[in-house]
Amino acid sequence: FSSSIFCSVLLKMMKMIVWMGVYDQRSKGKILKSVADLPGIHYPCMDLKEGTLTLVGDVNPVEIVNKLRKKWGRARLTLFVPYDALKEAKLAEAKQRREEIEREALYRYNREIREIVNDQ
Repeated sequence: FSSSIFCSVLLKMMKMIVWMGVYDQRSKGKILKSVADLPGIHYPCMDLKEGTLTLVGDVNPVEIVNKLRKKWGRARLTLFVPYDALKEAKLAEAKQRREEIEREALYRYNREIREIVNDQ
């Protein structure tokens, strides 16, 4: 390999999702604080619904999972793929549209229930 190809592979942004099994706000803050100081991490995010930690950057997955296991004991790497900003934006937009449709359907359902109750 030439050095330029090797460097471009190493510096490619990666997306890493680690299952932590943590669902409370206090632990979320501690986890994000411990991971944010690591070199190469550009975007740490914790999803409390699923108990997952998402990291974006040029990171070493083994190093991060080992550090998390030392502190929290139950970190499991679930995804490690190249990060594509355009794809992520499309996914976020689709999720937002889906939520709007669900919200509108719920509003229509509640309005129909109110009309039925008021008619009786």
